[in-house]
Amino acid sequence: MLRSFFILLIFIIVPPAYAQKTCDYVGNNECDEARYGGQGYCDSGTDTADCSLISQGIADDSCTFANDSECDEYRYNGTGSCLDGSDLSDCAALQTVQQSDFLNRARVLLLKDATILDLGTNTCRWNNDGECDDIGFAGSGACGPGTDATDCLQMFQTAAAVSLMTASKNSCVFANDNECDEIQYSGQGLCEDGTDTNDCNANFVETDTLTPPPHQPLIIDPTGGAHDTCEYANDGECKEARYAGGDYCEAGSDTSDCHHLAARLDNDSCTWANDGTCDEMRYGGDGQCVNRSDTSDCDIFGASPEALERLLTLLPANLSRQLGDDTCQYSADGECDDISFGGTIYCDAGTDATDCRAMALGGEDSCRWANDNECDEPGIGTANCTSGTDMTDCAAVAYLRNRTDTCSTAFDGICNETSGGDGMCASFSDTADCLGRWRPADLENHFFGHDDRFLVDVTQAPWRSIGSLKLQDGTCTGTLVGPSLVLTAAHCVTDTGNETLTPLSFSAGLSRGTSLGEAKVIGAVFDPSYSTAAKLSGGGNGHDWALVILNRNLGDEVGFLSVHELTTANLSQIGRSGLLVNQAGYSWDTGDNMSGNKGCRIVQAFEDNSILHECDTAQGDSGSPFLLNVDGEWKIIAVDSQFFNSDNNKTPFAKTNLAVDSRAFADTVAQQQ
Repeated sequence: MLRSFFILLIFIIVPPAYAQKTCDYVGNNECDEARYGGQGYCDSGTDTADCSLISQGIADDSCTFANDSECDEYRYNGTGSCLDGSDLSDCAALQTVQQSDFLNRARVLLLKDATILDLGTNTCRWNNDGECDDIGFAGSGACGPGTDATDCLQMFQTAAAVSLMTASKNSCVFANDNECDEIQYSGQGLCEDGTDTNDCNANFVETDTLTPPPHQPLIIDPTGGAHDTCEYANDGECKEARYAGGDYCEAGSDTSDCHHLAARLDNDSCTWANDGTCDEMRYGGDGQCVNRSDTSDCDIFGASPEALERLLTLLPANLSRQLGDDTCQYSADGECDDISFGGTIYCDAGTDATDCRAMALGGEDSCRWANDNECDEPGIGTANCTSGTDMTDCAAVAYLRNRTDTCSTAFDGICNETSGGDGMCASFSDTADCLGRWRPADLENHFFGHDDRFLVDVTQAPWRSIGSLKLQDGTCTGTLVGPSLVLTAAHCVTDTGNETLTPLSFSAGLSRGTSLGEAKVIGAVFDPSYSTAAKLSGGGNGHDWALVILNRNLGDEVGFLSVHELTTANLSQIGRSGLLVNQAGYSWDTGDNMSGNKGCRIVQAFEDNSILHECDTAQGDSGSPFLLNVDGEWKIIAVDSQFFNSDNNKTPFAKTNLAVDSRAFADTVAQQQ
């Protein structure tokens, strides 16, 4: 075993000899070379594969997903599932629709043909997103000149258009209430755009027709270039801290990725800003300032310790006494942990006052990210807002707050909770049976529409070889692939891709607090090409796998599984109708009970050794195996990795589920057995 371990270490440490430095965006199906009409993210000659068809002047239907009535080319703002130039018929139809819409809108605004030609085309990847990104027309700068025609058409107001719109400027029932209710100005959307004009324009100075509306951020530099100096720029994910992006990029250095979020940046643009009084209605002000325009004055209601203390002093005395103090070890983490106010059970009653303040009041929209159409509260959303402070956005998923399926009888079709059941399960622990299996599309921490999971009998093969990896912080799932070797995901053993965080232990067949066997972990190694940088589907995600070494041969006691490398026939099956597999792991919401899926589909395979699947997985399933029956034996063909936004997949799911398939690790595992 020692010799095998050293072989493994040599493989992991030595980089492949054929690796070579090239563009970061190679292999994402999008031609990024400017000479072929791309965004210019790649220098000439460094994105050859993605530009292969366009460079030859070829446009055909060679893509697997051609002729499915959906344009899948990135250059036309499609899903990116097809190489640019390989989904001709579907994208041609899209362009026809876009052009028709463009011309119809032009006629409504009574613009001349010459102006239409000046606006250019809709070839930018950000076209038709409702925001003008053409810097030539004072847009954000995310699109090149003449490539965002339809969106920039809105920037022009002719005399005829203005006269047509005058009558409806304040037609909304909520107009003239001193609060802007148009969603385009970060309002709640109670009024259609253009029907609450007085309230939305009260704090802004009228400008000429080529100046962006007040809600659009001026995020371009004097030379006309967008700030994309961060190493993570242009990866499709905003990483600036001011937009809750994780602080990987300094403010203003990830402009293209953040340009949509920038519209919601707080400021002091109100006439009554900095007068010592908060005038925003969302914070109990008199409404003289539009939400987000009196930031400094309203900071007393913000996230600083002083602001939070101020908020607590405003509570009625009886409620303040019930909330208590912040003596719980989990206080001030943004999540209410006092069950008395609908929180978790991790704090005693009256010990998590600050986190539970908004919940105690019944909820409010005081978070800076409120009313952005995304739930940002912990447990059910992104966790960028404190519990109860993003009420409107979280309304559709609030009923699932703090709910799990940790009960030992979960998924059996019988509600066993005290309320509505026989009381065999604790409150909120038998969700699927008591509330049904459908989940809202915007629910975080659950990544399925209909929850098809079941509780696995861990005493039976092949499930008995799967277990829970106890990490230094949290848990993952792993599978025995040798007497003392466990296969899992790379992100379970490293946070940055540089250091190794060795797990503490492995429990095979863990269920209801007991396991079939446990072993300590003495080492872990991961694919040296693994990176935490965000990539698009098929853009280099096939390195998220690792091997964990145990201190004893636990696999000889409970059994271990073999790895089956995907064959050409398997890949062809995936491309045609999908490949049916089984999966099992330790989802965060099932506790120490293993949950599984039977007969779920792998729907797409990429050349970077990654796949997209429709199995119901959640956080905690990372590293869990996907099993295929090969000649009567269940074998591993992939390990669960991560989630993407839904616009990157061919499934109806709210999230794209991605796994690393066996082409990435089959040879290495075979060398260790």
